Amino acid sequence: MSFSILIVEDIPITQAWMAQAAQLAFPQATTHCTSTIKEARELIHQLKPTLSLVDLKLPDGTGEKFISEIVARHPDCINIVITIYADENHLLSSLKAGARGYILKDQSKSKIAQMLKQALAGELPLSPAAARLVLQQFSQAQDQSSLTQLSPRETEVLQCIASGDSTPVIASKLTISKYTVEDHIKKIYKKLNVSNRVEAALVAHQRGLIS
Repeated sequence: MSFSILIVEDIPITQAWMAQAAQLAFPQATTHCTSTIKEARELIHQLKPTLSLVDLKLPDGTGEKFISEIVARHPDCINIVITIYADENHLLSSLKAGARGYILKDQSKSKIAQMLKQALAGELPLSPAAARLVLQQFSQAQDQSSLTQLSPRETEVLQCIASGDSTPVIASKLTISKYTVEDHIKKIYKKLNVSNRVEAALVAHQRGLIS
């Protein structure tokens, strides 16, 4: 299967390194690189990429803001942050913008390639340092009572989300309509005080709902 990958990174040597990692993961994919958000906006409309790899600090804006634009206009694109920033503020703002993975640049190319494959398979690629930060954040903000508020069906939907299932797959597994799944997801987000699937899945992992 052939598809496009968009890389948004302003440092040429890092851009080339990210492209190599992407090609290692997906030899059949076509990789397109750009150094500014302006150029990326033009490319994303043309390419409709399956995967975007976005740095956070760019010459004409932030990666978080650009990811939120992609999510609004091209919701099928899987957006992954690749950055040097391992702090809580950048991590959480990226996840809230709609990033479906957060990878630090200190990982090897082979490790990044593996994590990109996980993202395309519906999993949640987080560098170890990033995962620790997120779990720490949720351990401070969440308690067990938040999960006891979930209905049995909502718990089943949350388990599916944490396994990386899409809305149609969840609907098929649970023999309900996709609209019912979407309604359950909205209720789960509200009860857990999260804003996207990554955050919901991390809560599920933390509370032992899935192994």
